[in-house]
Amino acid sequence: MNRTTILYFAICLARVGGLNGEEMRDSRLSSCGRNDDQCFTNWYKSVGVGGVVDEIVNPTNQQNTGLIIDESKSFLNGLTLLTELVDRVYSEGLRTRAHGSKWSLNNMAYTDDVVVNSQGLTYRKIGIEDETHVTPEYKDIRNRLAIVQSGVMTTDINKDLSEQSLALSTNAATDGQRLVGAISTGTHGSAVNYGSMPEFVRAIHIVIPGEHVLIQRASDPVITESFGEWLGGARVINDDTLFNAAVVSFGSFGIIHALIIEAEPLYKLRLQSKQFNYDQVRPVLESLDPSSLGFEGIGSELPFHFEVAINVYRRNNGGCFVRLFEKVAVTDQAFSTQAEGNVFSREGTNDTDIDLYEAMGTAFRPTMGLLPSAFLKRRVYGRVLQIVLRNFFKTNRRWLQGTSRKPHEWFTSRNNGSPSTTSPIAGTGLEFGVPADRVVEVIEIIFDIVRDDPLAGQIAMRFIKKSSATLGFNKYDLTATVEMSGPYDDVFFRNQGRVRQKIKDAIAASGIPHTYHWGQGLPINDVWVRNAYGSSVDEWKQARLDFLGDAIDTFSNDLLEDLGLYP
Repeated sequence: MNRTTILYFAICLARVGGLNGEEMRDSRLSSCGRNDDQCFTNWYKSVGVGGVVDEIVNPTNQQNTGLIIDESKSFLNGLTLLTELVDRVYSEGLRTRAHGSKWSLNNMAYTDDVVVNSQGLTYRKIGIEDETHVTPEYKDIRNRLAIVQSGVMTTDINKDLSEQSLALSTNAATDGQRLVGAISTGTHGSAVNYGSMPEFVRAIHIVIPGEHVLIQRASDPVITESFGEWLGGARVINDDTLFNAAVVSFGSFGIIHALIIEAEPLYKLRLQSKQFNYDQVRPVLESLDPSSLGFEGIGSELPFHFEVAINVYRRNNGGCFVRLFEKVAVTDQAFSTQAEGNVFSREGTNDTDIDLYEAMGTAFRPTMGLLPSAFLKRRVYGRVLQIVLRNFFKTNRRWLQGTSRKPHEWFTSRNNGSPSTTSPIAGTGLEFGVPADRVVEVIEIIFDIVRDDPLAGQIAMRFIKKSSATLGFNKYDLTATVEMSGPYDDVFFRNQGRVRQKIKDAIAASGIPHTYHWGQGLPINDVWVRNAYGSSVDEWKQARLDFLGDAIDTFSNDLLEDLGLYP
């Protein structure tokens, strides 16, 4: 079938389909009574995420609470509002959850009682001047510690750190999330020998009924009681078990007001990316030896960042994309202090792309979901994915190969500050964590399913070191993440829910150990959680109960119950 015939089918379906993208979204939001002010939806407008909320609260640092404070402590207004809110919610027997950029693809941030919008809490401070505020072990590197309030976007803290010749030790694929939200769900990049974003957290500042506390590891204390007093009178708790449980707890240990993180000296990342056939990459995924791929300067060890994305429908026709970054120390002061935003191609146009989820939703037009056969879907989906992945992996931009940039200049997107995706179709995502030596088995199970029931999305893999968090998604010594993002709505791509469920069922039946990313679409049952984490579930639940006591229900929601994490 030629391209003209495929286009004909798409045009016919557009005429027959009836609903346009906007009408489809209105239909999905009808359960909220079309009252956006009292409705929670996520950035991707995902099916089944959010709903009506009794009260949405928007605390900011600028609201007048009658306090007179100095500029260095401008967070106090927001902190006071949070403490008052938590006390009220607890006393009234209600539940509360907090959200940031609303990038979560499930209902972790949702309750129908009180939802806290943290976006107005944007205080951040790089460096702790007072040496009495840190322990002796951190005295000489206290300039690398940062206080980050819960509404700060990752893109903003990245830029602030860069101005001080510092950088986060790892980044997510893009930077539109609030840093606290990204960390609370265990968000990761592909820093093979470092791990996910929670690893650079040194202390957690949480508001609970009656007080606010700073939690840090007893085995690695960073801040002192004096710092707690400076931070509005926070009680300092030194407890490894509590810290490891709370650092990835998706808002379930209280309302996080701020984090203390540790940055590292600024570095840059050198890009190389290529397209291959799957048969060429399969041995690399099995051995984790990339030397056969012919990247300049890359031997048998994985580089700092290594990722693979597969266009299933063209996997042996140049549809296997590999992107890697080598970590390079910054020795040129001119580079370390250069103006931000200098991410231009040789033609002088900005080469920063949109987020991969948004790119998928924008490239997959609504009528593509209504194609009448698996054959047509494979043809059309394969073509769309090839275009999207070439742009995202930059294999079509030769002038970028070998280019070095600051980390956040690679891991960013044009629309990261917008309130929601510009895609006409709702999006979703599914991400497994599996032992790295089982990743080929997982992706070939997926190949078998999508051959007859095509998935509108890529299969992407990254590799990360084991997490120290009790319920860390990357729980294996070396975790391979297997991610599938793409469109899913109630009309055009309705069948994608079925495809994704088939994949979940097949992986569960395979016996391959696996986890799910806490911020993505995951099975709503307690079986996989117990199978994945075993006794760590009990450890996490006990730490939460010991910490919150009779306030434990205040920070619970329906999803937490469905996953067997409460009561």
